[in-house]
Amino acid sequence: MKIFNKIILGSALCLACSCASDFVETTPTDTLPGESIITDQASAESALNGLYSAIQLDYNFSGYDTMLAGLYSDELIHTGSFPSFAEFSVDDPAINNIDNTRYWNNHYSAIYRANLIIKFAEDASVGLNEASTARIVGQARGLRALMYYDLVKAYGGVPLELNAYTAATDIDTNPIARSSASEVYAQIVDDVQYAASNIPSGLSRFNFNKNAALVLKAKVEMEMGMYPEAELTLEPLIGAYTLEGDYSALYTGTSSASETIFAVDYNETDGSSAAFFYLIAGRGEVAASDILINAFEEGDTRIGQISSKDEVIKYKDAGSGSDDAYVFRYADVLLMYAEVLARQDNPDASKYINMVRDRAELGPVDLTSENVVDLIAQERFVELYAESSDRFHTITRLGIADEVIQAKAGNIVFVEARNNLWPIPQQEIERNSAVSIADQNPGY
Repeated sequence: MKIFNKIILGSALCLACSCASDFVETTPTDTLPGESIITDQASAESALNGLYSAIQLDYNFSGYDTMLAGLYSDELIHTGSFPSFAEFSVDDPAINNIDNTRYWNNHYSAIYRANLIIKFAEDASVGLNEASTARIVGQARGLRALMYYDLVKAYGGVPLELNAYTAATDIDTNPIARSSASEVYAQIVDDVQYAASNIPSGLSRFNFNKNAALVLKAKVEMEMGMYPEAELTLEPLIGAYTLEGDYSALYTGTSSASETIFAVDYNETDGSSAAFFYLIAGRGEVAASDILINAFEEGDTRIGQISSKDEVIKYKDAGSGSDDAYVFRYADVLLMYAEVLARQDNPDASKYINMVRDRAELGPVDLTSENVVDLIAQERFVELYAESSDRFHTITRLGIADEVIQAKAGNIVFVEARNNLWPIPQQEIERNSAVSIADQNPGY
């Protein structure tokens, strides 16, 4: 298979990169051949560190991900000079768009690292005890599921690679075709069910923990219209966290200890790209759209994270990029729970959306099965903007992406046949003999 070129394979084998300070510090393994990456407890912990480092890559959770998704939807506008960003802002990324290609490669790089951990940590010769295996493999499978969730949302069906290769020749001789979206979702569910069952309680918010697995599982169940199942999945999380009293307290550079379910840890020496691109003090490549700004009701305190110059100021540190990146937080869960209840005509639905609105100093709404799409789309827009690609994920899941994209101002290229998907990178078609031009998403 040629999803990864040799450079990406080499980086995937460098599993012990810098990562969050919470993780075990062990000897780097970047000079070891693939088959020797995990040989004992220390190297297994080092490999897990390396996987978290891959989650920090630019196009995973370091800022480019939310910017591309925000430009493609309607929450951001392009204010800089990158032609590749301009293509996303008019919903017309080329098949060789460099940012689209890097998004694909960064996600698969993390998947490749996860596959190596899963294979070697479960090998009896490595000698991990049962608890260590469950903890390490559980996180690896959870993070692999998270990467595939982003990919299936952006591209539809993608090559579903679960094998761990140890040499570039393995990639060259094992081409793999695109799986269907339903097959990818099934694998995500299998991974998160394993994660939820095997990851021990007590992991930090900077680890893919048991509750993060439940959130991701519920997101997939909602994608599939399985609302009763999603309700059951989310129930253990209700009341397990608390909202910050002030929305602005979420954005101090450090993720909220009370509201965060899972976040990516950045610091002054291991920073993200987000603030640099959002802030004029950095590059100022993107800004809040008029559509986003006008979406806030009068008195909504959440607009305070947009500056008078239309900067998204949720990310503060343009110099070193030390701002943590939210993946899942409790407000997201409350809005998910409100939605699944409303779709089942449960009168308690309004309670949970109004918990989020009350923090924003807004009055209550009555959430029902009749208005659930409109109210949930609105509330998620103003609560979760510029976080974890939520706007793009929401409008595609709710079936309103065509409407949203057509409502954008400017020179918008709207092609209905595209089904709101990004193009499979031309690089992938050229390198993977099991994926041809005929496999490209419609409209590209």
